[in-house]
Amino acid sequence: MTRFAETETALLERLRALKAAPEMSLNLFDIGVPMAAAGFTQDEVMAVLDALEQDKVVAYGPGNRLQILKELPEG
Repeated sequence: MTRFAETETALLERLRALKAAPEMSLNLFDIGVPMAAAGFTQDEVMAVLDALEQDKVVAYGPGNRLQILKELPEG
């Protein structure tokens, strides 16, 4: 498994733990701090979030928020 895939799996698990659902807004610190504690760098997390944004699953919002646009992919 690539590091990107590992990060993606961990990030999706974190989003599910936060009960992320469409039209929900999350604080990026609630995602980033536990991911960093699990050994993932900010660049790794942002690469996965950028990919999810490109796929229109999430969108960045004001105030360090992440807007969930549609159901999370299986991962």
